[in-house]
Amino acid sequence: MTSRARLSFVAFAVAAAAVCVRLGIWQLDRRNERLARNSAELTERDKPPVDLSADARPVPHRRIRASGIYDFEREVVLRGRAFEGVPGVELVTPLRLPGRDTAVLVHRGFVASPDAATIDPSVHREAPDVQIEGLSLPIPAGSGNAPISANGRETWRRLDLAALRSRLPYPVYETYILVELPAGGGGAPRRIPPPSLDEGPHLNYAIQWFAFATIALIGSGAFLVTRRKVQ
Repeated sequence: MTSRARLSFVAFAVAAAAVCVRLGIWQLDRRNERLARNSAELTERDKPPVDLSADARPVPHRRIRASGIYDFEREVVLRGRAFEGVPGVELVTPLRLPGRDTAVLVHRGFVASPDAATIDPSVHREAPDVQIEGLSLPIPAGSGNAPISANGRETWRRLDLAALRSRLPYPVYETYILVELPAGGGGAPRRIPPPSLDEGPHLNYAIQWFAFATIALIGSGAFLVTRRKVQ
């Protein structure tokens, strides 16, 4: 290997290591951002519930109390779900609030289904006039999702605020309520817990990138030493 080739090889190895280190630092930054966001959300969850009967609006990541009437005719079935290893669907039902034209969507829970799509929603209806409490979570906006029809029933892959607003005959708030109370029972859907607030995979990714950087530097050095001995 000529001196120029050796220099080019070293420069490439150093550049590759630098890129890997930068990507590792980026993952650590993303982890810190996620931890900060988790901390802020936990602070919101610990605050007293917002009561929608007092002309309040749902606040993201806050616990909410609400009374109203379920609109089961416009219920949303989310297909392709699983809970504790069991395939099924999740039911999201508009709740009409007294004295308001705007409804709030209520995630009522999980129903088992062998194909994770087909159920009879009418079997899992609860009393239409309810008082509920649960966690308010943002509805994704503009994800391009739309329902599909099979066997005369519509199912959705995920909630989509724009698509929902275009199909419902009344306005809906930007958040939905993941209901906790009353607890599911009888034919009611099984309540599911709030999403966990973990740190995600960013630390593992950062370690991998730093390992790649170490391999690039040590590997290139070992290669050059071996080539020199051979020569």
